[in-house]
Amino acid sequence: MKRYDRRKSSQMKRFVVALVTASASVALAVMPATAQAAGTEDGAPLVAAENEIIDQLGTLGWPGQDPENFYPGAAGHADSDTASVVWGTPGNAGSYQVEAKCAQFLTASLKHAYTWATDTWFTSGIGFRSPSSEQYYKAFTDTAPGGALEDMSDHISRPSAQRVRDLHLGSIIAVKYLDGSEGGATGHMMTVESVSSFERDGNSGTQEYAVTVADSTSNPHGVAFSSKTSPHWAFKDSRVEGSPGLTTKEWSGAGRGTIFIQADATTGKPTGYWWGRNEAAFNKVADRPMVFVDVTR
Repeated sequence: MKRYDRRKSSQMKRFVVALVTASASVALAVMPATAQAAGTEDGAPLVAAENEIIDQLGTLGWPGQDPENFYPGAAGHADSDTASVVWGTPGNAGSYQVEAKCAQFLTASLKHAYTWATDTWFTSGIGFRSPSSEQYYKAFTDTAPGGALEDMSDHISRPSAQRVRDLHLGSIIAVKYLDGSEGGATGHMMTVESVSSFERDGNSGTQEYAVTVADSTSNPHGVAFSSKTSPHWAFKDSRVEGSPGLTTKEWSGAGRGTIFIQADATTGKPTGYWWGRNEAAFNKVADRPMVFVDVTR
């Protein structure tokens, strides 16, 4: 499959952000937003920004949105260090676009949702205008005096308990890959939309949670099976084409899916995760540590 590329009219673009890897430049145009007081937890604008672009593109269906919504390097699309994330005009789905990997999508969404999320803020706090997943994770775990987390404390808060059950709408999950990954990803970034208890392993020493997230991925959360009895359908990822009993196909890009995180029953802290409901591979935190943070105004 060849990458589809076409230019959109500038009149259709309310917001455009071009994101690149940490070593390159970033071009950014930000729409004004209402001034907000610092200190109050509020991830709602971030969720709203991501939901808008996912839902608008979703009206195109699959494969209709594939030319506008994809993860570079996946599903036949050329890999690229640059990214383009466009918030267009509601009702005109073709004016929206996501050509971005997970960290790039999060960065663009933060910049679109909050006036404080500028290149200067990212550079002073994390050290990069467009951080990778690994760089986000490093910053969110840098608790040393004068470290990155302190530099970002005006708008990023890290709950000390780090309990999975405390995740909520707008929480950010950063995962670092210590065991490597296909495609060379350094980790993964997700924005939480909902959290619910879900018993998965029958072990009284652990508690599992179904965490619905918005992200940009190279493959959906969960394996799309056409079988009507597949457990995938109760947690269908928005990047799956098809329905129970019909032919299915997986796509990439921005969307919503459900990741299953296991926690220690006593501490509540994560011990690992499954990428989707019907995926057997369990990723231990020893190999793929994760950290949770909240956005504050």
